[in-house]
Amino acid sequence: MGLRFKYVVPVFLLVATSAVLWSAFAPEPWLESIRGFVRADQMPISKPLPPKERVEGRTPNEVVDEIWRMATQGQLLKPEGWRLAGGFFTEPRPFPANEKILVVGNEWGPAYEMRTDGNSKEIVVGYWDAGSVDTNLRYTPPARTGFVKTAFAYMLVTAPSYLMMYGPDGKTLVEKRPSGSRVWLIKGAQGQRLTTVNTAIRYVLQMRQETSDQAIKGNANQTLTQLLRFR
Repeated sequence: MGLRFKYVVPVFLLVATSAVLWSAFAPEPWLESIRGFVRADQMPISKPLPPKERVEGRTPNEVVDEIWRMATQGQLLKPEGWRLAGGFFTEPRPFPANEKILVVGNEWGPAYEMRTDGNSKEIVVGYWDAGSVDTNLRYTPPARTGFVKTAFAYMLVTAPSYLMMYGPDGKTLVEKRPSGSRVWLIKGAQGQRLTTVNTAIRYVLQMRQETSDQAIKGNANQTLTQLLRFR
């Protein structure tokens, strides 16, 4: 080990001396190239940006139209239909069994885009207000306004999409995992239950038949008389 050490020291001194002399007389372009190489080697390596998730599924207009289609079919009047509709909202809420049902004219929409800022879109649906029906089948007429037609405005945003796996009963969620894409959803919670005049008439007829409460039956008869005016 002692011999090897004595042999290495002179070589090191020779190399160091040569480097000093060379740097003193080397052309400036060579030195600049070497300095640039060292600076580039010391620069931090930036990580690649993650790929942008694609937006799939229904367009914003189609999302809103689908909600109103479900309302026309009476699906929002039932817990299961309400649960399915909740999948189009960022904040789905439990079935509002004790809240009034908003009744609209049989002709509505179509949904159209009011404004957009790139990350969100405001979609509007026009309709004729036909009043509301409560849990005792009492009818409330629409408020008097100076407008012929009313409109709902929905703000839609993109949100991560998930793949769902349910159990044999079709209701118990077994697995939920990201799909790697995004979909358009209505921002916020589901609002008031909604249906059209024709569907509301069928609903009141069904509820009248199923109840034994004479007061509710009387309410149903009066409500049917009012709703038939909108047909």
